[in-house]
Amino acid sequence: MAEISAKDVMALRARTNAGMMEAKKALTESAGDMDKAAELLRKWGAGRADTKMANEMKEGLIGGKISEDGRTGVLLRLGCQTDFVARNDGFQKLLHDLVELAFQNAVKTPAELNALKYPDGTGRTVEQVIKELVGGSIKENMAVTGLASFTTTTGQIGKYVHHNAKVGALVRIDGSADDAVKVLLGEIAMHITAGMPYVPLAVGREQVDPALLEREKAIAAEGITGKPPAIVEKIVAGKLEKFFADQVLLEQPFVKDEKRKIRELLAETSKAVSSPLSVVEFARFKVGEA
Repeated sequence: MAEISAKDVMALRARTNAGMMEAKKALTESAGDMDKAAELLRKWGAGRADTKMANEMKEGLIGGKISEDGRTGVLLRLGCQTDFVARNDGFQKLLHDLVELAFQNAVKTPAELNALKYPDGTGRTVEQVIKELVGGSIKENMAVTGLASFTTTTGQIGKYVHHNAKVGALVRIDGSADDAVKVLLGEIAMHITAGMPYVPLAVGREQVDPALLEREKAIAAEGITGKPPAIVEKIVAGKLEKFFADQVLLEQPFVKDEKRKIRELLAETSKAVSSPLSVVEFARFKVGEA
């Protein structure tokens, strides 16, 4: 039996992030062959990963990046099971690498990102790297659970990530790349991140799901009896206005000044930059949410 030195164990650990005893066991079973030991660790890890990857991910971190010209931006949520892992340097490096990879390749879904080569020169895909970490050094479920990628040719992209990296938003405004638009983007992204009074369902009224709107109309009409149709219609319309004010971004009161609606902020900035502006799309991710 080949003698396993502490130096060999350390080298294998540096290569695979395996624990000391597991690295020594792999070297012992592979007769000191470093490549075979690394492959053995991957097989052991894959088996554990298959079990752990069904576990619920209630923790994680949010990361994002905006291009220097403000034309492109990404927001990414990397989920895990515990806050202990979320605070791990390896997990945070993984988040940074994945944000950069998503940004450079303009991918729009976790599936697209998972299929890319991880930037470590090994030829492994993102999916393979994550699975090996799940079964190896991290030892709990991890996955990219949210990814948004926006691009504009006529406006700007903005983001806001809360200081604890647990919630964030990405927003696209078309119409101008003026500095005032960048300021507005920061305010709107922060507003969406706050989720007050509610996380918006859509940018404007016209983007609300028609089926949802019909359900809201039916709910608004419940219990109204003995009233003329015109009165019922007026009552329902009033309740729908409240629904829009709660759920539609442009109709919501600005979180930092509830006397002003988001659409008013947009109109003010449009006037200031002498160009019509439109909020085209947004995304919001919070750790632990589906």
